[in-house]
Amino acid sequence: MVDRTWARRGQAALNVLMRAVLATPVLHRVVSHRVLVVEVRGRVSGRRYRIPVGYAPDGDRLLVGTAGTWRRNLPPGRPVTVTVARRRIAADHDQVTDPDRCVPLYRRILAHNPVHGRYAHIRRAADGTPEPGDLRRALARGVAVVVFRPVRTGTPA
Repeated sequence: MVDRTWARRGQAALNVLMRAVLATPVLHRVVSHRVLVVEVRGRVSGRRYRIPVGYAPDGDRLLVGTAGTWRRNLPPGRPVTVTVARRRIAADHDQVTDPDRCVPLYRRILAHNPVHGRYAHIRRAADGTPEPGDLRRALARGVAVVVFRPVRTGTPA
């Protein structure tokens, strides 16, 4: 129990530090290519949370591999605000937990940020895909891929 308390405190302190770094005009450049901030409201408390998370760009999508409980607060069918490189954007979201759909997404995540694989306990195979057994176990532990897509404004021409 004590270990979890210290882990939560450590994560909270790291989140504060990352939000501060990402908000600065100069320092954000060091981490903005790997870390974004997602804003959610607590389902019960209504409190606003700003969570820094690692991401991988994939075309117009932003891929986040996570086991974080913050994703329970993503409102179904409504966009959330995501801050990337000091730009706030509205983004639709989808949570992917199907192993077959996760393979190409995790391939991109691990290629962009290999350190994430160590935290999620997902190794890369020789061809760059996630090791199937590792991915299955991670998904069983509650890991998912959250796919953010910027909301298009205006009407098509």
